Amino acid sequence: MHPSPRELQQMLSEASILELGSPRQLQLLENLRTHCPAFVPALLVSSRAELWGEEGAGPPEAFFDEVERMLHDAVEASSREPAALIGLARFMSVVRDSPRDAEALYREASTRALELLEESWAGLIEALGEQEKTDEAARIAENARGVFPQSKQISEACELAKLGR
Repeated sequence: MHPSPRELQQMLSEASILELGSPRQLQLLENLRTHCPAFVPALLVSSRAELWGEEGAGPPEAFFDEVERMLHDAVEASSREPAALIGLARFMSVVRDSPRDAEALYREASTRALELLEESWAGLIEALGEQEKTDEAARIAENARGVFPQSKQISEACELAKLGR
């Protein structure tokens, strides 16, 4: 039976408190990936732990290929979420010495993170407005307009929160 999301998080928490790259941590993370190979947080922690742990007896290139595969799996399984893109970008920059590939990944991560921030701020402004917390909504709106001056989402949220321009 597949572990529940809560069980996966518990398994990850147990592994995360151990020394990064320790044999016990690597064993727990491998077990977690076996239970759920598409659990993005485990893939990201595993890739870092593998890099910090002692390399296996095999050739270094095979070791790095396996870490890179985990990171690509994390990007794919997460639908290209910013955290996964950043993890792969760091690897490409530091391990693969490929700043061009890293740049493209960092750009995509930045764009996706900004989209999330815009949506989050719009929702927060609306939620604050619904609770008649207009002073706080106005402060958030000011920050949001500073970053997204042409945002239709932010403007609509401000209208719903009954904030003036």
